[in-house]
Amino acid sequence: MSTREQKRIYQWLKSVQFALLPGVCVQCSRLSGRQRDLCQTCEAGLPRIPQPCGRCGLDIPRCNPWHSYCGSCLSRPPPFQRLVAPLAYQPPLPGLITAFKYHERLVVGRELTMILADEIRARYRDHPLPDLLIPVPLHPKRLRQRGFNQSHEIARDLARLLDLPLFPRLATRCRKTDSQTGLNARQRRQNLRGAFSISEQSKVKGKTIAIVDDVITTATTVSELSQTLLKADACQVHVWALARTPL
Repeated sequence: MSTREQKRIYQWLKSVQFALLPGVCVQCSRLSGRQRDLCQTCEAGLPRIPQPCGRCGLDIPRCNPWHSYCGSCLSRPPPFQRLVAPLAYQPPLPGLITAFKYHERLVVGRELTMILADEIRARYRDHPLPDLLIPVPLHPKRLRQRGFNQSHEIARDLARLLDLPLFPRLATRCRKTDSQTGLNARQRRQNLRGAFSISEQSKVKGKTIAIVDDVITTATTVSELSQTLLKADACQVHVWALARTPL
């Protein structure tokens, strides 16, 4: 069955689903009034990043509207080429992402991923999409504790929505690290040094790869994974995430 036929069947099944069970908004719990589980009012109220830096995704001060990149990226660019994160990690995002990440409300992740997919289509309108997607991997022990990898769930939905290949096991977390919460930038870098490995370098060599994550805070994790991919001869690394924490 071709990808186009699969998409048609998926859209038909979604139409049947919402005809029998109308969409209920994951934010306000009211009927959404459309084939989504997020109503238009709540979607419009989600905090956006008004003028994101083309490299790191942070908001550029309005006093410099002519710049595509922030001063930090101009002076010291990160290892990834671009970061796309449409939403600012501000209320109600923390509550929604906590429900998705820690309480297995996968429907919340799907709705936020659709917003991310729309942002990616807009940002790549005049540029080719990456060759493949990889989720930020969890250490096997952390994966057993949590039961699923939220980044994998996002990447799987993006692969379907954007018709891109997904390689969920291409990058592995070879060293268990401490939680990044409460660590400063230097401690985060030390904590993640050497944490990732690439299982098949031949699939990475010469490719543009998109790393998929849920929330980007200091970008330490995706920077370390980006460096690992570039050392394995990836051409470029992009980062896609649901939200970006303002600094």
